[in-house]
Amino acid sequence: MDEFNKEIQQIALKNPSEINGDLRDYFSLFQRADGSYKIVWEKNISTHIRHKVTAVVKKHYVTSTK
Repeated sequence: MDEFNKEIQQIALKNPSEINGDLRDYFSLFQRADGSYKIVWEKNISTHIRHKVTAVVKKHYVTSTK
């Protein structure tokens, strides 16, 4: 979880003009009953930031099925 938080902070540090406050305030992460995760965006933010956050979530929360 610490690595996840560090990567989210790095996204925020690299894009300060697009993020007002803490990036964690922009989204919530929920685990569904089937074990998958859903990102709910609480505030509007650019698509490329959404893609970066989604990639970090996949890296840390989605397990490989291979």
